[in-house]
Amino acid sequence: MASCFSINATALPQHHHGKVNYRSNKKCLGSVRNLVKTTGVASVVSAPQESLQKGNWVKLICGASFEDVVDIRNLSLVYTLAGVDCIDCAADASVVNAVNEGIEAAREIVYLRKPWVMISVNDDEDLHFRKAEFDPEECPLDCSRPCETICPASAILLHQHQSTTEFSHGTETLNLLKGGVINERCYGCGRCSPVCPYDKIRMALYTRDAAVTAELLKRKDVDAIEIHTSGRQTAPFEGLWDDLRNSTGYLKLVAVSLPYAGDSTVSSMNTMYAMMEPHLPCLNLWQLDGRPMSGDIGRGATRESIAFAARLAAVEDKPRGFFQLAGGTNAHTVEGLKKRGLFQTTLVAENSKDNKPMPPSTASSHALIGGIAYGGYARKIVGRVLSSMQSQHGLARIEDYPEHLLEALANALDLVGTVKCYDPCTQRNFTKPEIDEIVGVGNLTGSLCWHVPLVTATLDTDTLTVGLQT
Repeated sequence: MASCFSINATALPQHHHGKVNYRSNKKCLGSVRNLVKTTGVASVVSAPQESLQKGNWVKLICGASFEDVVDIRNLSLVYTLAGVDCIDCAADASVVNAVNEGIEAAREIVYLRKPWVMISVNDDEDLHFRKAEFDPEECPLDCSRPCETICPASAILLHQHQSTTEFSHGTETLNLLKGGVINERCYGCGRCSPVCPYDKIRMALYTRDAAVTAELLKRKDVDAIEIHTSGRQTAPFEGLWDDLRNSTGYLKLVAVSLPYAGDSTVSSMNTMYAMMEPHLPCLNLWQLDGRPMSGDIGRGATRESIAFAARLAAVEDKPRGFFQLAGGTNAHTVEGLKKRGLFQTTLVAENSKDNKPMPPSTASSHALIGGIAYGGYARKIVGRVLSSMQSQHGLARIEDYPEHLLEALANALDLVGTVKCYDPCTQRNFTKPEIDEIVGVGNLTGSLCWHVPLVTATLDTDTLTVGLQT
């Protein structure tokens, strides 16, 4: 059932300059709490392992190579409030800290169960573990800079710079390009390289250090790991697993992410499971990676992940564990799964070791597809709000600007709600004084409107009505 969320309010949005008015913002955060309560997030979300069982697991992918800790903190806050089950991030201590800080900040606003924190690593060369590189001084001044325009993470920034250089005949002032790739923002999508008219951009691959990862896994605030592998050769996977297996006792979930590699895919998955099984004390999950880092491109990007799920559904000798889609996932993924009859379809399975933590009453069956992971698309719909906030206020905590938090949360709820199926609830009428508190102004003279599916709010001169449309 499609949901549509639009907020239409005749009100002048308050913009903060200089010091943040925390007293006013504390009142404004009431609208955020009301939105979470109105959509029924707390009543729908369950323990992450139960979400896998039901088929309504949702994971936020911050990016295996995305390391902008300010954005990661704010993304984690917003999607925790939206009810995700897991937040996947780079295997870096500062990034893990940012995710956990965002989670705790969200739970101070509305008390919800904590999503699991997952770190991502690779066993060999992998598209998710690379960064764009180029020397901006090699770029012609008259270049149209298509790399800046196409980058979905705003990770390339170029500007002209004057440099004085000594020559034998004297000194000359040269105009050069400076800047380049903002390393912590680049997540390796690779879109910049083919559009460079001078072929100056290269992609630098790297592999996460196994010893550093093993130490991270011992932290109490890391719950899961995801190993990215090609699925074509299992030797690199076995080597990494041998390095990490002594640290897996601290975990709740071990995930393996791989693309469809033809007829040998399922055989490789079963081989990898056999390697893990003797030292697997927790749940395991297979991430079916369709078209990596492409969900923000358009509707069709999700087709490959759905096709992967359909192929797996037709196989009898499925590997043990849960299955989750990723790679190109976006707002159209659930619709595509429904057309294939794969959305929250129950699979009768053995009461195997990997399902031991499940409730006894439901251990004999679980959803064929445990859920969906959203990366580029999830970051895009919230990231544009973060960009707007930063353009007005600089680097900031999103909860300090609740009008931005409300808009970002509405976008996140729209996406997460397609999987969680948040229940409609009764409408809530806000009086005019309550509207003034929510918006943070007393003079209703302007116009504030944004459109996001899930909740509808309309304003007349006296009341603001909030409720769900289905």
